[in-house]
Amino acid sequence: MSFLDRIAECNAFNPENFVPFIVAGQPVGLVKHEFSRRLKDFPKAFSVNDSGVSMAYGLDTFKIRTAAADEALQRLAEVGDITGWRNERYPVGGRFSGPHLMSMERAAVPYFGVRAYGVHVNGFVRDDEGLIQMWVARRAADKQTYPGMLDNMIAGGQPIGIGLQENVIKEAAEEASVPYNVASRAIPVGMVTYCQETEDGCKPDLMYAYDLELDGEFQPKNTDGEISEFYLWPVARVLDTVAETRSFKFNCNLIVIDFLIRRGLISPDRSDYIEIIEGLRQ
Repeated sequence: MSFLDRIAECNAFNPENFVPFIVAGQPVGLVKHEFSRRLKDFPKAFSVNDSGVSMAYGLDTFKIRTAAADEALQRLAEVGDITGWRNERYPVGGRFSGPHLMSMERAAVPYFGVRAYGVHVNGFVRDDEGLIQMWVARRAADKQTYPGMLDNMIAGGQPIGIGLQENVIKEAAEEASVPYNVASRAIPVGMVTYCQETEDGCKPDLMYAYDLELDGEFQPKNTDGEISEFYLWPVARVLDTVAETRSFKFNCNLIVIDFLIRRGLISPDRSDYIEIIEGLRQ
């Protein structure tokens, strides 16, 4: 196994399995053939043909599109065709900063192959010799997605209507009990992207990466029930775990790999160095 294996796992995708999802004439996602056929049952919301899925004719504002889609999506959730309903809104279409074409329930976003955004924070400390140790979280066993897997210290989806730094601070408090004055020191350091096909759809997602250096006295504590425990690991152990196992949630590997590159812990002398960096932004 290798870092390139982790990157490849995040980018396993066959475009032939999908048709475009179009809103206001703009391609904003991808829908699996089987799910597109299911959407034919909701002609007031969606227009479906062999070339793709689009919002129905006459749905010409953000509010109207959102309401029409919500009615259909809630019915699909009631019969189990969409699972894991969160009551959390994600933007659809447009640039990250907007304006957006509509919003959509978070659980439905992968079914429509709409880009989702998230914030991921590398929490780390330095030991007495200045060597880096990273905080690693383990997802709760009853979490809806990827239960029991390793995760970044702080991570969360990016809903519509909240700023990135505000979301980092919120997630830091909920997931690791990081005080405001500490969480606000998290430094934005870039982003990683990937496109992974799933059983139900695809995730062409973008994750904003942050670094947060903590003092050795800090002990994270979960408050929202999504994390079962935290570990403080030497960075070499984190590196080996990512490279040699599938213990981390798939996309969290990318955030860790990016951190290791920026800290000089993945050497540019590696034969696959350029491919690793390019693979983080596909």
